[in-house]
Amino acid sequence: MVLENDLKILSAFSCLFLLGFSVSANSQEGHPLKGTWRGEIAMGNQPQAVVVIMNYDDEITGMINPGRNSFNFSSAELDAPNWTLSANAITRDGVDVSLTGVMHEIGARNRYLEGTWTQAGSSYPFRITRE
Repeated sequence: MVLENDLKILSAFSCLFLLGFSVSANSQEGHPLKGTWRGEIAMGNQPQAVVVIMNYDDEITGMINPGRNSFNFSSAELDAPNWTLSANAITRDGVDVSLTGVMHEIGARNRYLEGTWTQAGSSYPFRITRE
């Protein structure tokens, strides 16, 4: 009888442990920059929609506006203590693009980057939110 109770207790703790492990495993999202980001660049009276897909695997990689007119980051770095991203790219038309933004609400699912988007020598404010 004592052995049977011990097995029930061990079984209950095992179930709780596995349940806790599966919940924590599902909540892992990876690096805070990883994912699809959508937002706007405030270019005059006509805000421009922008989509950025970023990944982190020992280095930051990214694609701007996926599709036929997409272009990739040529370089990117994160100032981790300040959560500031700096990235550079060249469009398919040869236009230099750079963005520098600070990540806000880092622990939240809807974290966002806000900063300056520079394209062809002109600078504009931008904000993108992670989906």
